[in-house]
Amino acid sequence: MALRDRVLASLKPPKSEPFLELRVWLNKVLTAKKQRNSIDYELPDFAAALGLLLANGLPATVALGWLTPRSQGEISQLFGYLLAELELGADPVELLGDLAHHPNQGLAELAEKLRVAIVRGAPISHQVIAHAQSARAELQRKLLRQAGSNETKMLIPIIFFILPITVLFAIFPSLQVLGKTV
Repeated sequence: MALRDRVLASLKPPKSEPFLELRVWLNKVLTAKKQRNSIDYELPDFAAALGLLLANGLPATVALGWLTPRSQGEISQLFGYLLAELELGADPVELLGDLAHHPNQGLAELAEKLRVAIVRGAPISHQVIAHAQSARAELQRKLLRQAGSNETKMLIPIIFFILPITVLFAIFPSLQVLGKTV
């Protein structure tokens, strides 16, 4: 192999496997779905704890600063990034406005409520606690829909596997008796 070919071969991008892009795309989709589900499950508890801290008289940024390191999950990571930027001198109203554009509607609503409370200086604890209750009710509705869907999926093997075998066991002796009499 000539020197020119070796140098050019090292500069060429590596050949990708045929399904590498598909695998990467699928991994991104599954990770995003996992993150959305994680945020849905964490939001009621995080909002309830934040509402209690706000009800005790803490400002929103101080309450977030106390709660975020003590919690785990996707929401605490998002607010952890927000707090890290606050420590570097960023504007909390702007950061919460950016978080208010998050794809998860419950998290976006919580961020918007916090942003408005900081701008207006209004007490927000009752609204955050009410938001936690509505997020918990939404999570319960989601779990009920998922349970109904799973129940329907569990009927498929019964209908297509167990029921035909049961019918065969019921009909087979009758067919044998009819076969002997004819």
